[in-house]
Amino acid sequence: MSLSRNLLGTAAIGLALAACSTVPGSGPRTSDIERASPNYTLVDLNADSDRIISDFVARQRVEPSIVLPPGRANGLIGAGDLLHIAIWEPNPNGTSLTTDKSGIETTTRVAVDGTIGVPYVGRLRAAGHTPAQIEQDVGARLASEVPDAQVSTLVTDDLTNDVIVQGDVAKPGRYPVVPNSSGLLDILAMAGGPHTPDHQALVRITRGGSSVTRTLSELENSRALEKDLAPGDRILVEPRQSYFYAFGEVNHPGEQIYDADKMTLAHTLARIEGLSDNHADPAAVFIYRHQAAELTSQLAPGHDSTQVIYRLNLRDPAGFFVSQRFPVLPDDLIYVSESPISEAAKVFQIITGVSAVGGIPRNLGANY
Repeated sequence: MSLSRNLLGTAAIGLALAACSTVPGSGPRTSDIERASPNYTLVDLNADSDRIISDFVARQRVEPSIVLPPGRANGLIGAGDLLHIAIWEPNPNGTSLTTDKSGIETTTRVAVDGTIGVPYVGRLRAAGHTPAQIEQDVGARLASEVPDAQVSTLVTDDLTNDVIVQGDVAKPGRYPVVPNSSGLLDILAMAGGPHTPDHQALVRITRGGSSVTRTLSELENSRALEKDLAPGDRILVEPRQSYFYAFGEVNHPGEQIYDADKMTLAHTLARIEGLSDNHADPAAVFIYRHQAAELTSQLAPGHDSTQVIYRLNLRDPAGFFVSQRFPVLPDDLIYVSESPISEAAKVFQIITGVSAVGGIPRNLGANY
């Protein structure tokens, strides 16, 4: 009988050991990650490493000043503009000109070659000129026939002095630029604003062959481009498609929208509703990241991997202060490993059929 019990015990131990390596889980165990592959570097997060990382990320986030080539001058006429031109003579009888119906009125659109046709005047250059210059040119052409001719030029359809707003706004279209007045925020307000929150809206300003892209919230904070828009500028507003990912023993795993200019680990852990009370190991919060080899070598001398796994121990009360400073970046992957007691519970369930964690002795590897 004693031999049978020993054989049974030995078989149970063997089964338990086999089950440990094959038990279902949500990802690698802490011990698997600790056996660092040459393909990645494992870095523990603490006050010192967090300071190095935060400073490096802050330097990388500094955007260069917005520099665009000089814009077109405002107030000039261009191809496609529609002009209303009126020509009249002074009234020799002294009556008011407003009641005198004599004169010529014509509406003409500026041709592709930049010229317009005016009755009794012929074709003349309009593109690149102001309405006042058009009046002078027409008057000069008529000087021999009508020495005192009066000319008025009004741009009724101004396509040259507009900016074009496209993309994720309520009312895309053309909007006029008022010199030294119309800024980017004014133009976007006229277009009804973006559909997405400011920190999720990317704004691209294109002038000629150059362009700059910023989030709307960054442009609001810096007050950039408040008086620097020029005729012909194109403004494209589109949602920023940025995400981070959560896996393992968290309460809300999956793809998460990165919907702020900056996010910390504390922010993202709150977003995914924290760690699973029954299964997570608070000492095994991992952040997978692709980063510059320069930063890796600062954190782990002798290593220059671009694939890094950061580990945060939330059993240490100071870990929460670290989480409030550690910057999470778009495309980061947050993984929380399973606790040893939870893994033991699965093995125990396989052997005995009892699924309650309360049925597991509290000394099976967990630091309680």
